[in-house]
Amino acid sequence: MLDALDAILKANDLVAVLGREVAVRLVDISGSGCLLESGSRLDEGTTGSLRVNFEGLEYADDVRIMRCRPSEGSSSLYYLGAEFLWTTSPGDRSLRRVLASLQATAVKAGKFEAPRM
Repeated sequence: MLDALDAILKANDLVAVLGREVAVRLVDISGSGCLLESGSRLDEGTTGSLRVNFEGLEYADDVRIMRCRPSEGSSSLYYLGAEFLWTTSPGDRSLRRVLASLQATAVKAGKFEAPRM
């Protein structure tokens, strides 16, 4: 068993993903991306899966953070500009597919987490 583990750890093509969950509030949404508000700063280029609960259902899409700016008047909030990524075709629970029925003011809370591989 240790020989197999050693072989994996010595491999040149070993890839790992480190993820974390970040609470966000959906401020605005369009067909190409969304504006999020968060108490956490995220680096531009960060990718993850945005999951939003709306009327008892969870919707999700992969996103890339394109912009992160501090909120004016608040030292603890950041506005995150995120674009939707085309890592897969939008499914039934894609934020992009249900955009017409979602209203950003009705969305209470979401979370941003690293994509699952």
